[in-house]
Amino acid sequence: MAQTPYKDLKSEAILSAHLSGVQQDINKIQQVLNMRSTARSNASLTPVSDQTDPTLRFRIYEGEERNWLDQPVPVLYRDGEVIDAGEYELYPAYGAVVFAAQQHADTVITADYEAIANTAQLSDDVLQTKQSLEDLKDKIDAMASAGGGVEPFYPTAGTYLSHFRRDYNPFTAEGYNVNSHVPAFSILVYGDTLDAFPFPVTRKTKIVRAGMSLGSAGNTAAARVGIYTDDGTGRPKDLLFESDQIEISSDGGWGYVTLDEELEEGLYWIARHDRGTAYWNGFHQRSVIPIVRFNGEVFLRNLAERPNPHTVFGGYRATNIPYGQMPPSFPESGELFRRDFYASPWVVTG
Repeated sequence: MAQTPYKDLKSEAILSAHLSGVQQDINKIQQVLNMRSTARSNASLTPVSDQTDPTLRFRIYEGEERNWLDQPVPVLYRDGEVIDAGEYELYPAYGAVVFAAQQHADTVITADYEAIANTAQLSDDVLQTKQSLEDLKDKIDAMASAGGGVEPFYPTAGTYLSHFRRDYNPFTAEGYNVNSHVPAFSILVYGDTLDAFPFPVTRKTKIVRAGMSLGSAGNTAAARVGIYTDDGTGRPKDLLFESDQIEISSDGGWGYVTLDEELEEGLYWIARHDRGTAYWNGFHQRSVIPIVRFNGEVFLRNLAERPNPHTVFGGYRATNIPYGQMPPSFPESGELFRRDFYASPWVVTG
């Protein structure tokens, strides 16, 4: 930490340079703290009247509060009337004024000014940042509840995102774990099918492309990728945006279209809408975010072999949804569904 190398002055005379250095340090601290100011009205000033020379009395007036600002310019009053600024010299940093002429002993001098307060914007900024971090933690916890164990995940530019699980470590003591995520190939999906999968976002994320990977199809395959909001209960709700049509020749491969979108942190649903029957590529069930319903009554049955209390789904599926523009609201007919393999939509970060 950098510190000004002040030395003990001992018995030597205090020079103006000594005080100037301290004042500059104070100003730097005030700047870092981003100090606030407070307006004062009709504040009384106290005269200095203990000088040996009587002619010097009632010329210097001091405020109880120091550290005035010079802007806006303080205004002085004598018995309630504004005093011409030519009658005095103002020292706002010290809350003092020196009159050229002696004032009457019964005169009341007051001032309107703005002074440094004992509060700082920095403290509010720290509290706001703390609250933002707590809010982000709450959102991540909510994602975990809705998405089945989602840990914080921070994608860099060029990352492919889909509904894959975030709570994994692709590295082990032996090296890269090839089973971190398990792909699936040539998954049959009929046309006019709209699937939506959990899609948590842990920070503001820019989306620059949407993509699909095709195994094969009888003709040129086409699909759209979109993002839906969450309705607060773990179900897709409103369409935020959708891609242009992605077309891929019947022999398969990747297809992409350009996007220019940005998502705030939160829980969303990534969706795929198919034009016709095709065999898409995607993820194995073990690699996707599970939507879990846990049955406590089943779990606590006193049986020799306790049945599995978990009902696990992969997303919501709506069928017989005419292909074209994706529905602005996710169809009420859409229901939770589970498969061993999923035809997964993708977006790419910028």
